[in-house]
Amino acid sequence: MKEDERNKVVFVCTGNICRSPMAEALFKHAAAALPQNSPVRSLKIISAGTSATPNLAPSEYSVEVLKRVGIDISSYRSTLLSQKIVGEAFAIFAMEDWHIDTIRSRFKNLPMRIHRMLDFSNYSGDGNVPDPYGGDINEYLDVRDEIASSISDVLTYVKNECEKI
Repeated sequence: MKEDERNKVVFVCTGNICRSPMAEALFKHAAAALPQNSPVRSLKIISAGTSATPNLAPSEYSVEVLKRVGIDISSYRSTLLSQKIVGEAFAIFAMEDWHIDTIRSRFKNLPMRIHRMLDFSNYSGDGNVPDPYGGDINEYLDVRDEIASSISDVLTYVKNECEKI
């Protein structure tokens, strides 16, 4: 697939029930505020997990912390990252370093744009979004806020990359 035919922005975590669905929803929410003719609006925004069991509902706390900012992900269902998704990706944003390593080792025909989500954030820490699975709601709130801190810069990056094509 040629670079200009890749049409997906993909957010990746492990199980695709906590972090990446939150990132997907927050990015979609931000992208919806762009002008109708923005090239970002023509991209499909999805998420997937490196070890996901397909068709699982998001974690209860992921749904709750996004509901608190007016976003409903209750109908979301998990997806396993596949060669098809990777091959159609315009850009991939992973929650942790090892997600990128896994993608690079498992898949071919990678997009030029593979980044850690928090590379676009001023959030302190090691650059990885911690997995809140099994944690309390405060851990999920922290993760939501970490992800949200990078959404504007990720959106700007994607917009600028779209304009290069």
